[in-house]
Amino acid sequence: MASAPWNPTFETVLQRGLPGLGKGKAPAADEPLETYGLDSLALIGIVSALESAFGISLAGQVVIPVRTLTAGQLWGIVSAALQPGWDTSGPASRPSSRFATQGPSPWAIA
Repeated sequence: MASAPWNPTFETVLQRGLPGLGKGKAPAADEPLETYGLDSLALIGIVSALESAFGISLAGQVVIPVRTLTAGQLWGIVSAALQPGWDTSGPASRPSSRFATQGPSPWAIA
């Protein structure tokens, strides 16, 4: 079995924030976190915990539908935020972003 593509801190945050994951279990990198009980409120808690654990800001960076967000995608966002030169303005503030939407949407923007 291959090891997870993320570090233990990230995995611990997910274990605490996903009610359906199960104690001591790791989520599959490509399985929607909704499978493990992720909803918009759980995402807020997870994002807040990740920001605290890693000393980063993810404001406006999680712009993937909650129903399809995977641990691998979330780790990609966190690992990008850990890099020097991280743009905290977020894709939502960049009109040319491929994530731009019109009107209400099911996107998770944390």
